[in-house]
Amino acid sequence: MQNRRRNVRIPIATIAHITPHGLQRGSEVMVRDLSTEGMGCYVDHACQKGDMMLVKIKLDLPGKNSGVIQATLMGQIIWVKLMDEEKKYAVGLEFRDMESRHPELHTHLKDLETQNSST
Repeated sequence: MQNRRRNVRIPIATIAHITPHGLQRGSEVMVRDLSTEGMGCYVDHACQKGDMMLVKIKLDLPGKNSGVIQATLMGQIIWVKLMDEEKKYAVGLEFRDMESRHPELHTHLKDLETQNSST
């Protein structure tokens, strides 16, 4: 499968909460990577390409700029892959409004993308 990403994904192990658009109940997912334009995660239930998800994520910032960034983003599922051995799904979501809705998170991830693309 060809990688069509415009930005580097940053490996991040954290928990996010996703809720299908229009529903009230969601679930916790394990985030595997994150960028200014998307997120890869593992979910315990079937999802479909094209589904819209409300994503709530919290990142702890280490180092001299330590703190916490919390964001709620709308993401669209771009791909889904069944992981047979675990009966889980690997899912890729695309974000379209991070820069305008969560500039602090966008700036932090953009800095990490720049660092990771030069290594």
